[in-house]
Amino acid sequence: MRKAIIGVLVILLSVFIFNENEIYRKDIRNRLVIQGIGIDMNDNGSYSVTIQAIDTNAQSAASSDDASQPPLKTFKTEGNTIYTALKSVTELEGKVPLYSQNRVIILGKSITEENMDDVIDFFVRDVENSSSVCIAAAEKTAGEILEAKNGDEYISARNIETAINSNEFDGRIFRLQLYELINRYNSSTKDFALPMLSVVEKDKEKSVEIIGTAVFNNTRYREKISKGETVFLNMLYNTINNSALSYDYEDGKKVSLNIVGAETKRKIVMKDGMPSFKITIKLKADIAEITGGVSAKMEVKELDKINSTGEEYIKTESTKLINKMYNGYNSDALGLARLIYINEKNFFKENEKNLDSVLQKSNYEVEVNLEIRRIGHEFVV
Repeated sequence: MRKAIIGVLVILLSVFIFNENEIYRKDIRNRLVIQGIGIDMNDNGSYSVTIQAIDTNAQSAASSDDASQPPLKTFKTEGNTIYTALKSVTELEGKVPLYSQNRVIILGKSITEENMDDVIDFFVRDVENSSSVCIAAAEKTAGEILEAKNGDEYISARNIETAINSNEFDGRIFRLQLYELINRYNSSTKDFALPMLSVVEKDKEKSVEIIGTAVFNNTRYREKISKGETVFLNMLYNTINNSALSYDYEDGKKVSLNIVGAETKRKIVMKDGMPSFKITIKLKADIAEITGGVSAKMEVKELDKINSTGEEYIKTESTKLINKMYNGYNSDALGLARLIYINEKNFFKENEKNLDSVLQKSNYEVEVNLEIRRIGHEFVV
């Protein structure tokens, strides 16, 4: 009887301890709500991880008016692996990390210029981070980005996430989410692109800005392309929705278009034993501005000139970028190797180890169909 009573007490105590632990874990004051994770590599090969998190102690004491901009704090930890570095933050703060609210993962230059297999492998296996979290490359260190302050306040990872997500209406921004990075990593070329971040100071005020797009070959950083070139990267990759586009269409005259719709189709055929790609870009746009003394009522021939010149401009710039990607950087950030895999499996298997050379020698044809919907309040005459 006595043994039975002791057994029951042990069970009850175990349940009580378990429930207490669960209550502790669920209480937001006992969780470290992570907003941003930055990863750098030290000279000795160990990892330096910078974490930006919501200061839940300060948040609980703040008024509801401050809830939209919660106070932040940062932690810097080190470890021989990313996992051990991340887990050691519990020792610093005494709280259980909550990764589900993470906004962005930033990879420092010391990471991106080396083989990133170990870093990507961690995120492939990690189940706590949301698969839709944004990935970005730092011009210098990831720690610098997440520890940047404007005055006394940290520049929040939430603002960085918002800037990256602005690619939905700004074609100069390239976005890659964690699940897309994993898919690219599991592909044959392991090539991709990431938005590049830098701390910028203007008039004594600091901000974190996207300064271009980092292009990778086999998970290693090759080069940065400008924000202007990123517009055409998004066009070719079929990830452009809304954006601005400006070009000269006559001597002394410039037109700015507002792209309101876009679709890119990519086809492959085999010619003389080599892939030939046809890329068709269809755009719908409104005229936002014309400089250089255009009359209020536009002549049909002038509208035709704007249209044809725009098509040629987009074709030229897209072709330049294709040549730069495949002949300059050996990067299949456009994902055309997958097109070979899907449509020409036998050729792919025979040339899988030599895809860089195949893509360099392939033929690329770009066709642009530009439809100008609106020109303003006046009609064409």
